[in-house]
Order: sequence, then structure tokens, then C-alpha cells
Amino acid sequence: MVRILFYVAIACGVVAGITLVFCEPWTIPADDAQLGVSIEPTMSVLDVVLVARATGASDGALVRCTDPDAAGRFVIGRVVAHGGDKVEFRDGIMTVNDKVAVASVACDVATASLKNPATQEEEELHCGLEELGGGLHPIFRAAKSVDRDIKINVDPGKAFLVSDNRAMHLDSRDFLAVTPGNCQRIMLRLWGTGGWFDTKKRMTVLW
Repeated sequence: MVRILFYVAIACGVVAGITLVFCEPWTIPADDAQLGVSIEPTMSVLDVVLVARATGASDGALVRCTDPDAAGRFVIGRVVAHGGDKVEFRDGIMTVNDKVAVASVACDVATASLKNPATQEEEELHCGLEELGGGLHPIFRAAKSVDRDIKINVDPGKAFLVSDNRAMHLDSRDFLAVTPGNCQRIMLRLWGTGGWFDTKKRMTVLW
């Protein structure tokens, strides 16, 4: 039994070592309220995630990018478009090159309430599943959009990021498109704020 445990420990150490060669652990900071709400419902502040060391921003990827407006900080968003693409928001609905990505499927919990950092008021949000980049991921939308309608043609060599919380966003609608070489894919959540024993958030792949 001792020998088996020894070999298991060695195997786990090898796997962990290989993982750290290609990824780095990162704790999502809790000192930016707007960032904190913008990443819901996929992630939450103080989640510990693995971020790829390689740079890039492929369609549908959830990425961490250097903050264009604050040195030494990061923004988080989902890549929805690249140079030459057209992104439009009308009544809170996003289209990319005139195609709507929202699927007509509700999340397991269809509604949630979050405090809007801009107003300090609780707002009800609707959760739905969106198909993007070959996978389904949850997004939040407001019952009624208060954002202005926009239409943006993404500049060559850039990537357009959108928050999974479309209502309380911190994304390219706020800081414009980003350089893909400044982005890294978020691969896996190791655990959430509840720690290792929170099985719902432990070792979850983030799409």
C-alpha cells in the first residue's frame, strides 16, 4: 500500500509539473467590482484558475488580457470577433457578421440578482446558454437593455472581447478591441471561493 501511494504521489507530481510548464495558476482579483460582476455567471472573484502561458485569442475562447487602460492589471472576456468582422448590439442582443449567437436554452437557474456597481442597485438578470466557438456557455442578460445600440467594425490585427455578463460588462465596448498577443486563454478552474471541497466549482473546464 505504501508503495502504491508513493507511485501515485510521483505520478501526481509529474502531471502537476507538466501542467505548470504550459499553464500558470491565477486568482481572479476581488478589488474591481466591475470586473467581478462582468465575469458572472461563468466565474467569480477569488476563483483560482489555470491560464495558458501561450498567447492568442481564438473564437469563443475565454481569455485574460492585459488591461489597455491600467498597467499591471488584466481584463477578462470572451473572444467573439477578429479584424474585419462586424459586431453589433441592438436591444442588448449581439450579432457578429449579422449572425445571432444566443441559443434558446435557459440555464439550470434561469434568473439571478446582482448589484450593479454603477448604480449600487440590485438588478435581476436572465441566464441563457450561448453557442460560440463550437461550445455552449452561460451568459447573463438584462430583462431590458439600457445600453445604447452600437455597431463596430473590428480593426485588422485585433480581437473583440465581450463579457459573459452582457448587462454589467467590462469588455471591448468599454476599452475597444485588444491585441491577441496580449491575451492568454483561461483553461480550467481549480476551485472557487468555497475551496477544494466545493465540488460544483472544483476542477471545472471553462469554455
